[in-house]
Amino acid sequence: MRLVWLGALSALAVLMAVFTPYVFRTESPWQGIAWLVMLAGTVALTAVLLRAELLIRRQRR
Repeated sequence: MRLVWLGALSALAVLMAVFTPYVFRTESPWQGIAWLVMLAGTVALTAVLLRAELLIRRQRR
């Protein structure tokens, strides 16, 4: 189940990376900053969850 969540978060990170350039074409620069913050947060959370998954698997062995 955890791997499903990791896959979903990874897909979300990819979608945000694809759509971020379109956000920069808006009139408000704050929207672009907000998207970058969300992208960075999603990537960081995915990395943390992946690391936690690897540590849990290592402890079970």
